[in-house]
Amino acid sequence: MKKETAIGVIVIVSIALLAIGGAVLRKLSARSQEAARIADISNSKNAQTIDDLKKTIAAYENQLEQFLKASAKSGTYWKILAARLQDKNQHGEALEALQNAIQYNPEDTALFYMTGVSAGVMAKSELDFPGGENKREEYYRLAEEGYMRAIELNGRYDRPLYGIGILYVFELDRPSEAIPYLQRYIDLNSGNPEGAADAMFVLARAYYAIGEYRRTIEQYDGILSVSKNKNKLEQAAELKQQTLRAMNG
Repeated sequence: MKKETAIGVIVIVSIALLAIGGAVLRKLSARSQEAARIADISNSKNAQTIDDLKKTIAAYENQLEQFLKASAKSGTYWKILAARLQDKNQHGEALEALQNAIQYNPEDTALFYMTGVSAGVMAKSELDFPGGENKREEYYRLAEEGYMRAIELNGRYDRPLYGIGILYVFELDRPSEAIPYLQRYIDLNSGNPEGAADAMFVLARAYYAIGEYRRTIEQYDGILSVSKNKNKLEQAAELKQQTLRAMNG
């Protein structure tokens, strides 16, 4: 039943997109015609009355407003479709939907974060099949760009900060670059101890990778002081001891 419902939703969204797409094209055509008319008025040797100009401007503004409303709806549908596809782990198709959504809403922070997530998953799924084209590096580049653009748009949106930290530490082997983003994430989650603890694990891994053992231990101590999760506490205590042994040679 769930499968049928999901298919139905996608079909409905697709039909809606086609309808809106047609409407947008028609409005674009009308807008172009109106623009040509305005150009004719501007270039005409015959004086136009103020009333004529006001009517032309009003008609043009109304068409532009309708076009913008249709574009906003279309962008929303693409975003919804992308989210549904991500829920089903269909990240390749999700990236296509996100590309369309971004064209309509190029300053929607969530779209770029979602792009980072799906691109990262696709990168990890790439295998070196004989004769195939491996796009792993291309997907990793897209993931990094998505997270970074989201951070540029809203520096207080914590999800891309965590996402880029994971990417740098575990996928791209650039742990030192992850540190400032993870620190910002932790600062923003001062009221969310378990979320902060998750980032502290990643930050500890980054410090460990660059040989900063004392700072690694500080992160595990931070987890031990803020988390209430038994598994996290046990893991932090164990990793702290491993770090102490590595530090002491």
